[in-house]
Amino acid sequence: MKERTNNEEGEWGEGLAMAKGQRRRRRRRRRRMVKQEHSRVNGRRMVMDWKRGWRGFKGRTGKQAGGAGSGEENENLRSDLEKLECHFTWGLTAKDADLNFLEVKFREVVSLPEDSLPQEINLKGRTYNHLAYVKHLQGCNQEALGYLGKAVEENADNAKSCIVTYGNLAWVHHLMGDNREAETYLRRLEEINESFPTPPPAALHREVFGEKAWSLLKFSKNHYEEAKECFYEALQREPDDKEWNMGYAFSLFRWDGWRIMTGEQIPLSTSRSVKQLERALELDPDNGVIMVYLALVFQNNGKKLEAWKHMRKALEVSPNNLSVVLKVGKFLRKVENYDMALHALEKMLTIAPDSARLHHEIANNYRWKSFRGKGQIRDREMILRFISHKEEEVRLNPSYFYPQLELAMRYAEVQDVERAEGMFQEMFARHDLKPADRQALHRMYGDFQRNHMCSMRTAVTHYMEGMKLQNISTDWKMCRKRLLKITLMRRRKTSMHYEIEEFLSSFQRNSFYD
Repeated sequence: MKERTNNEEGEWGEGLAMAKGQRRRRRRRRRRMVKQEHSRVNGRRMVMDWKRGWRGFKGRTGKQAGGAGSGEENENLRSDLEKLECHFTWGLTAKDADLNFLEVKFREVVSLPEDSLPQEINLKGRTYNHLAYVKHLQGCNQEALGYLGKAVEENADNAKSCIVTYGNLAWVHHLMGDNREAETYLRRLEEINESFPTPPPAALHREVFGEKAWSLLKFSKNHYEEAKECFYEALQREPDDKEWNMGYAFSLFRWDGWRIMTGEQIPLSTSRSVKQLERALELDPDNGVIMVYLALVFQNNGKKLEAWKHMRKALEVSPNNLSVVLKVGKFLRKVENYDMALHALEKMLTIAPDSARLHHEIANNYRWKSFRGKGQIRDREMILRFISHKEEEVRLNPSYFYPQLELAMRYAEVQDVERAEGMFQEMFARHDLKPADRQALHRMYGDFQRNHMCSMRTAVTHYMEGMKLQNISTDWKMCRKRLLKITLMRRRKTSMHYEIEEFLSSFQRNSFYD
């Protein structure tokens, strides 16, 4: 048999010639891989059509010195990349999600200490992968590479857990023009596939299938149904698996929640999410996250006592779980148990001091606790605590617009009007605001001018500007309501009142009202 040249062998390994016995074993493994029959589940693609894809890739090995390569080589590489199972091939698009929120949420998860994360799965490794993809969608491929490197470190002990990461790395390097590095990761994926062929009837390794299902669920509401189908499919093979039962329960909960938001009624007695959450809790009785979701279902159906029991138990078993504490804190705020909520939230703050969501929830509790009596007199000390945590939220999540609006209004409330005015002007100078955000800005700046600067004329101008953006949010109706109220304030009308009435009637003539 003719020996391969050193140059050809170098493309397979580290550039060094390999021993003859090693080559023979590699060829045998490759033949077994070609003969391995991978069934397709519900028509989904397999990890890769390795027999065809690897033949095409091997034919290119040694021809491409790096860089862009020929057009045909790029097309072949792109074809191989599209057969991978990773975030780039799962249909996750920027228009479907709030990328800023996802980035904040995922960065909080990876910053948590290990003992506050679930031990059954490598949540941190998966989150680095998802965070990297979010950074790619934001146009930051270099940062994406950094997070993918951390994902590799987290999964160093499990080659199969690196499959999605290597796929993402191949894609990012290709998109950055480094096709040689992209093909390096394709080779690593081939080696994993040779060493760990997927047993029938599974088309994907468990690690890959799980990461895909959770990524779909966490990315946006547009993928809830697909995530639900993934977890259901996994349950058909492993009906008693804790992770699959939990994932299916959460996807049903999210899917039901989305249906309820669109006006559909789902009675508790027929709710599939309740039954599945109870099944998941039966298999994993100390899982505080499942308890919280079950409590939320009861709360949404008016079963406050059952909801409280599950929330309290969740806090007992998972006092250091950020997701659990945030949901319990929000629940306690809604039932006006501010002290208990703040105790749990501020305790969690010692574990996750840089959580923007945690500072947000603490601030909200102080805000509502600040109201005293029927006259709604505000407690200044509580407002100052609100401001302190809201400032931290803004610092940790500067891209999120609404906390800045709230902070400006609270500055005005404690008579720091100069600082409030400065914040408002900074927000007006931004060019990246969505129309709904700008509408909220006009409405709240109008409130600031009317209530704290005694400038009714300026307030009216901004309420009108908010309405001119048309009925795209609840702030449109709030601007309209304030203008109507101003017209009724005095018996003797001024030119401003007639101007408001004419403005509102023009909207009515043009059918802007709902």
